Amino acid sequence: MILEDEYLLKSALLGKLSFWLIIIGVFALITPNPAWPEWLARMALSTGIALGLTTIGVGLWNNRNKK
Repeated sequence: MILEDEYLLKSALLGKLSFWLIIIGVFALITPNPAWPEWLARMALSTGIALGLTTIGVGLWNNRNKK
């Protein structure tokens, strides 16, 4: 039970981190005069997407193996 709670906390934290990386990356790309270089905004966006997809994939994998 403790391991499940620990996993849920980690996945929630990774989900929040990926969400904010996606938001920051999108707004940095659509801003008319960005404070960040374009490559940094694209890197934040792609990292957020990859982290989110990985978190979802690992969660689905763990749920499939429990049954």
